[in-house]
Amino acid sequence: MPNSYNITVKNQSGSLQQYALFNKVPIVSGKVQEQVWSNIFAVDKAAKDQQISFDLVNEYNAIVGKKKSNPSGSVTVTVTGTQPVTLGYTQPNGQPVPGTSLSMFVDDDTPQFSSTSLPNASFPNAYEIRTGDFSNKDAKAAGYMIGLGAKGGSDGPAATFIPEAQTSYQIQPVNTYYVAVGDFKKGQLIDVTKIGGVCPVDFTKLPNDVVVVHDDHGNLTVQISA
Repeated sequence: MPNSYNITVKNQSGSLQQYALFNKVPIVSGKVQEQVWSNIFAVDKAAKDQQISFDLVNEYNAIVGKKKSNPSGSVTVTVTGTQPVTLGYTQPNGQPVPGTSLSMFVDDDTPQFSSTSLPNASFPNAYEIRTGDFSNKDAKAAGYMIGLGAKGGSDGPAATFIPEAQTSYQIQPVNTYYVAVGDFKKGQLIDVTKIGGVCPVDFTKLPNDVVVVHDDHGNLTVQISA
C-alpha cells in the first residue's frame, strides 16, 4: 500500500504569501543533457495567520514533455504523455523484482510513450525509460523532457531532464520535498542550489505529517512536536 504524507504550512509572516512545493531530484543513471531539474508541482496562497496543506503519496508517474520559456523569464514543462509506474524492489530473500520499463519516442516533434509494452527491467527503487531514435541536438533545441511525475493532490511534472537518444534511464525517486515562498509557476524548472529560503522536508527522517512555520522574519522552519 502507498504511504500518504502531508505538509501543512502556517503563515505567520504578517502578510499574504504564495507557497510552492517541489521535490529533491531523483537519482538518475544514464547520461542526461544539461542537468536534472526539479519542477514546481503545487502552489497555493495563504492569508495572514492562515494555513495551507499539501497532500502527497509515494506513487509515481513517468512523464514526457517539452519545456518552454515564458514572458516572465521562467521555464516550464508541458506534459505530452504520462504513464503510472511501479518501482522495483527486493524481496526478503534478496531476490530483486524489477519495476516498470517504458519506451519513449518522438513523433511530429512531440515526445510520447510507446503503446508497445516492455518487460519490466528496472533496478530496485526505480523505474526505467528507454529513449528512441532522435537527434540529440534536436532534443536540446526543442526542449524534449522526460522524468518523474508527482501523484497525490498535485499531479504534474516533478523532476525532468533532456534525454539522449537510444539510452536507458533508471529513475529513482527521493522522498524529500522543499517548501519555498514566491511567485513560482506550476511546472517551472527549479535548481534548489540557485534559490534561497527553502525549507527541506525529508520524510525518511520525519513523521508522515509535518508542519512548516513561516515566521515574521521570513524563515521557513519545520515545527517539531514536543
